[in-house]
Amino acid sequence: MPNDEDIQDQFIAAVSPKLPSFWPTRVRVWFIRAEAEFNLRNITQDETKWSLVVAALDETTAGRILNLLEHPPATDKYRAIKDKLTATFSLSRRERATALLNIGELGDRRPSELMDEMLALLGDETKNFLFEELFLQKMPESI
Repeated sequence: MPNDEDIQDQFIAAVSPKLPSFWPTRVRVWFIRAEAEFNLRNITQDETKWSLVVAALDETTAGRILNLLEHPPATDKYRAIKDKLTATFSLSRRERATALLNIGELGDRRPSELMDEMLALLGDETKNFLFEELFLQKMPESI
């Protein structure tokens, strides 16, 4: 028999808006947004989170992780799908390094926009003197 929390999660999920379609080029951002939705609607049940994420997948993305969709783990389904999507669609450490090295000039962007883009590529890595130098090299001499 379901407990009160299960019933509440089912009700909240039923009346909550759908998550946006999955963003394969912005996996980390998409999950931050999804988790904000879960928090706003007090969705805490693993099965509810799993179902909302699965419902947000497009055909191509679902096909890429079909094995997990057909054979989900018995527990921690949400963690499993988040880890799989992150591993499948996020840039590798080397790809992020290459993107940082080839990020391009400041152009029409504000310096803060360039810094935000560089920080997003940096991910969980620690900023260091090389990162700072890469940023400064992209600035016009007038700045």
